[in-house]
Amino acid sequence: MRMFRPLAFALACTAASSTFAHDAWIEPVDAAYRVVFGHAGKLEAASAGKIRSIAAVDASGRSLAVKAEAGDSPRLAVSGSPALLTLHYDNGFWSKTTEGSKNLPKNEVAGALSASHVVKFGKTVANWGRAVTKAQGQPLEIVPLVADTPHAGDALPVQVLWESKPLPGARLTTAEYAGADKEVLTAEDGKAVVPLVKGRNTIQVMHRVDLVGDARADVLSTSANLIFDLR
Repeated sequence: MRMFRPLAFALACTAASSTFAHDAWIEPVDAAYRVVFGHAGKLEAASAGKIRSIAAVDASGRSLAVKAEAGDSPRLAVSGSPALLTLHYDNGFWSKTTEGSKNLPKNEVAGALSASHVVKFGKTVANWGRAVTKAQGQPLEIVPLVADTPHAGDALPVQVLWESKPLPGARLTTAEYAGADKEVLTAEDGKAVVPLVKGRNTIQVMHRVDLVGDARADVLSTSANLIFDLR
């Protein structure tokens, strides 16, 4: 059995270049969607083999069928009108060595200094409504607490959940507010209020837990995002 030991608090880098080093999310493209992987405006192929699940719900919270094209960075066809799309992307094991990082488990890399299992959870809001305020059961997720469409200049109340429980002390960062003074810390109930801007809003949180008795990695490093566009 894989055992976890929680770290003292959720961890997030304060610099934009490190906080948003790499992320995975679902992006609207024309009349469809696609899975995206990258950072700072630089996109890379989202490996099809690392996509664990893609899901969508409509305004009533009903699950919608999602069909993904074959290959990397797949385009998605959603049956119906989605309110929210979710992504589980397992970026695998990354071992640190004196020569850099390798995308392999620690027990497969001679002389590995440390290793992390990196997992990413994405949420993309397509249409605001009650469905958006419902937790989707992701191990780490950011849940908006209002159903009405927010506007640029508003502050969005959210709650961060880890394994379906409120996560206190989690640092929420956004691509638009990269400075440390713009980070928001969640309260004991996992809640926080995040300032919004016009255009793309990307809210991210990171959380790490020590792995006990796992020869492949020392730490489980998870991140979650909440993405939406505002006029």
